[in-house]
Amino acid sequence: MACATNASADSLERLHEDLEAANMAPTWKYISSFISKSPRVGYRPWLWKWDEVIPLLMRSGELITPDRGAERRSMEHVNPDLGFSYSASHTIATAFQLVRAGERAPAHRHAAGAIRFAARSHGGAVYTKVQGERLMMEENDLLLTPSGMWHEHANETAHDIVWLDVLDFPLVNLLQASMFQPGEGQVAPDRPDGFSNERLGLFRPPKDFPYPEAHPVLRYPWTQMREALHSMGREAEDRHEGVLLEYVNPLTSGPTLPTLSCRAQLLRGGMRTAARRSTSSTVYFVIGGEGATVIDGVTFPWARGDVFVVPPWSWHEHAAGSGEAYLFSATDKPVMQALGLFRSESFEENGGHQAVLSSFRA
Repeated sequence: MACATNASADSLERLHEDLEAANMAPTWKYISSFISKSPRVGYRPWLWKWDEVIPLLMRSGELITPDRGAERRSMEHVNPDLGFSYSASHTIATAFQLVRAGERAPAHRHAAGAIRFAARSHGGAVYTKVQGERLMMEENDLLLTPSGMWHEHANETAHDIVWLDVLDFPLVNLLQASMFQPGEGQVAPDRPDGFSNERLGLFRPPKDFPYPEAHPVLRYPWTQMREALHSMGREAEDRHEGVLLEYVNPLTSGPTLPTLSCRAQLLRGGMRTAARRSTSSTVYFVIGGEGATVIDGVTFPWARGDVFVVPPWSWHEHAAGSGEAYLFSATDKPVMQALGLFRSESFEENGGHQAVLSSFRA
């Protein structure tokens, strides 16, 4: 019997060696490496403080010019566990970009979809030009640059502007589908201001008036979003999110971009949300107010301008300080839903209870 067992072991070892030589792997040996009972997440939550990052961005304003050599004067938020991808999460990259008074950034286009959220703007003639249409940047406005569309930036005011870039290039790179093309001269015919809103609004001429692209080029004014948030009564508050509204694609009633859903939320003064986790990752930008988010037991206090990331399957809950707080967020939930991989659960459903924020004071 012992001889048979040894012979079997020798035979299995030789099989493994022969499989390796043939660039094959025995599932029975490595199954735990690629299948797990719950999501394996290879990076941690992180928070970038506005007061620490912005001085670095302003220093770059003296050293870097947004010409064809540098393309853009921006600084990526790099999760320390994702340094190889220069991104905040495994699917989402964020950065702060500076365009100084009187500057222009040249036209280009790329496979990655992008949004701009105007973090600091004095208004006026500062804009992103997408497919020939100027999209003005008032403070806290959201602008879309869908995949493959020509875009350039201009600041014709006397004030610098800083905005948050959000792109899906980590996902695009993972899928090995990245493409980039610099523009030369005029890359798209000029369109009048308000072109997209005129064709996508509630009112239009009673004739064939099609929108020219498969995905709309849009500006979502913050004044309208803020008004919408405050128009929601207490009954509309979600115990996990407070008052939460999504920026909707008016052509499909779907997410902002195919790979990114953008949202804004209001946390009323003193509010504590219930803990939740999901298989999507989310990056937050603090529009205003103060508070904290606890992610897997670690408290991240935040204030205006800060950026933080919640990885997949991480318990998280929010708390506002004594005053109202506003958060902007971008999540890869549309990707997970399209692939049938989105799951979420509350802490109570998991057998726990809400307690981790009980000691927080803003």
